Amino acid sequence: MNEFSEFFSESYWWLSLLGGIHCLGLGLYIRYIYSEKNGNHKILANIFSLMALYFFTGLLTSNNAPAPIHLVFTLIIPVYFLVMPLLYLYCDRSLNDIEQAIGFSRHFYPALFIAVLVIIAIVYRLLFDNHGTGIGLSQPTEATDLSLLAMLLPALLFIQTGLYFYYIIKMLSRYPGRASRLHQDSLKDIKFRWLLVLTLALMSNWLIRAVLIILPFYLGDQAIMVNQATTRLTMLLTVYILAIYGLNQITRAAYLRGKLAQQQPQRKPMPASQQLLSSEEIAYLHQLMQEEKQNKDLNRP
Repeated sequence: MNEFSEFFSESYWWLSLLGGIHCLGLGLYIRYIYSEKNGNHKILANIFSLMALYFFTGLLTSNNAPAPIHLVFTLIIPVYFLVMPLLYLYCDRSLNDIEQAIGFSRHFYPALFIAVLVIIAIVYRLLFDNHGTGIGLSQPTEATDLSLLAMLLPALLFIQTGLYFYYIIKMLSRYPGRASRLHQDSLKDIKFRWLLVLTLALMSNWLIRAVLIILPFYLGDQAIMVNQATTRLTMLLTVYILAIYGLNQITRAAYLRGKLAQQQPQRKPMPASQQLLSSEEIAYLHQLMQEEKQNKDLNRP
């Protein structure tokens, strides 16, 4: 039994490391190599960077964490509130071809508010905890402010994720399908399929995590190592699928742009037979203009 547990512990560690490295590398590639004029590639790169952070948290243990492990995870959770707003903005800007700068969108306000709330709670525990042990949540049965906050944050994140998925699917459902364009492939169709696959991939991972991690957490059961390894394995496979599918769509879009460029008619000079005036008539009008100019110069005092 100990060997089985040790095997899954090592598998969980390696999955976390590989997933974090791959997501981080993919995020850097999208941000600095693959670029779009409207800057949407930066939003997509931030999404994969947050996924990398999620993977890297699997490397933290009570032995190597810079602070009590429960405190570290409580500090990290507010960052996850940025994932769905980024996905919503990415879909919205991609479908509507928005090119203006994002700035600090109002969709980021909940994450900022929750981060400030967590910091205030931690500072409060540091200032008013006489023994200095409550901050690490070493007594989970005690209903402290941090323990209540740690119980509340996953529920809020679950609700936020569900709401954003609803609005994203509603946004994508309003997109006119290919049937309205006589089944002709277009760049917008390629973009739409990519957004749909990205949304469904993140949604499926969200459901798996909700069933294997969040639900047992609220039922009082500890998330066993098998469940945690399963969630990271499915997300790692999702990253590979998204990378392969994304490269396929980029190749198809490049082929379609080249095909459309070849089909564009090139401007040719109008033949003389289709001109309004013949060459003799044009020469005659030019001669009249010259004579009129000379007369004006002679009459000028």
